[in-house]
Amino acid sequence: MAPRSTNDGDNQSLDALGYWWLPDHEDHKVPGRFTWDPEKGGDLDLLGELIPLNLKDNVLASGRVQKYRERRTKLQNQFSVIHGVVRQQAYTLLNSFSLNGIDLSGLEESPEHVATNGVLVGAWYIDSDDVEADRAIVHMRHLTEWIDTDSLITRHPHLDGDPDGPYVTITARQAPTFSARFADTEIRVFNELEPTGDRHIHSGVNHSWRLAIAADEMSRLEKFTDIATDIRALVTIGTGKTADIEKVVLQHPNLARHNLAGQPIPKFRDDITYYSRWSHRSIDTEPVERREMYFNLAQLGGPDVITRWLLIAATYPTELRRVMATRYTDTMYLEDRISNTCAALESFDEVRRTVQKGEATFKERVRASVANAGPPFASLIVGTLDEWLTSVVRARNDLAHHGAGFRLNATAGEHLLAEQLYWLFAMNLLREAEAGSGVFERIADHRELQWLVRQAREGRDAE
Repeated sequence: MAPRSTNDGDNQSLDALGYWWLPDHEDHKVPGRFTWDPEKGGDLDLLGELIPLNLKDNVLASGRVQKYRERRTKLQNQFSVIHGVVRQQAYTLLNSFSLNGIDLSGLEESPEHVATNGVLVGAWYIDSDDVEADRAIVHMRHLTEWIDTDSLITRHPHLDGDPDGPYVTITARQAPTFSARFADTEIRVFNELEPTGDRHIHSGVNHSWRLAIAADEMSRLEKFTDIATDIRALVTIGTGKTADIEKVVLQHPNLARHNLAGQPIPKFRDDITYYSRWSHRSIDTEPVERREMYFNLAQLGGPDVITRWLLIAATYPTELRRVMATRYTDTMYLEDRISNTCAALESFDEVRRTVQKGEATFKERVRASVANAGPPFASLIVGTLDEWLTSVVRARNDLAHHGAGFRLNATAGEHLLAEQLYWLFAMNLLREAEAGSGVFERIADHRELQWLVRQAREGRDAE
């Protein structure tokens, strides 16, 4: 379904006064205020009701006519799409529901309060299940650090032995774009350099990398967000910090920018900004230091690995998302992290290989994953492999059946075990994606994992 209208700015929050209506009632526009919070979602406070008031006649025995309105059903309080206009800017609110619509009963319009799960700024779509575009640009936290290039170099010559040189020099180079193909889409990671300041009192350059997804044909919104979510997982594994999706900009061939004379410029698109309550947002928004990362794109093996990673993510979609959920949130219990990852490892091995009946136990499936991960993972195990496998099975059973190890002293929720299981799963997916061999050694040698292993060995020696 082709959209209509304009573009949007860069903020993750919105506060907009405008007029709002349902597509089936375009002549009934209601003034109201819409706010968007990336954590809480959307909130629409209206001065009237979205559904036009329809009073009916109740003829009494005396012949007198009494006016009344029928109460809304629960289904009538759910709005797939709400349209809005704010300063000539088009808004499409997605998957909304009225918080007080079922209680509206007066003979005059009352204020209505609506909650919204998503919003598109820059276009009107008719159906939330038919939001289409052919391009998407994704702003992802930590993507810039993960690409790890020297597009922006800052030097202080006077501190480097050149007192007569400039106080500071900033060299900004446009880095080449990385590109890869996945199914019927082109995945591009491009470098953005943006001058800042007035060049008199303040001057600088903002440096960032963006993810662009271009489909060969018009595609639904979910196609772009699924690809972005799978790449988000890879960046999160590499950086060790949650790579939140901060913004998604869609583009549609019917929305071309216009020149000053009002003529369309076919090669330039207007933006449609998509706001969503992305699941499992991290509270840690600080940039990641290079020395804290497990690996960057170059160490992974370059853009070709992205294509293979997307293929693997499509093969194990539920397993990957279940495990990554344990990293995206800071509030999940260790016991839940272990349970989720154990279930994903078992399912992963069921899909990866065909086995004999005796090799289909949970323990043997984990053993096969350890062998597939190779020596770098084995170096993270304290004690023998059989001892470690026994501890994994015991923890999984205690958690699944509330056994004594969990119910009495919660010893199953051990941080090292949770980390070992997570990296066992991650290494296996990286193996399947044919990541560079050095990636696995970098993970095993990372100071965070080495510290955990030392702590476990010291505890074992003290027993």
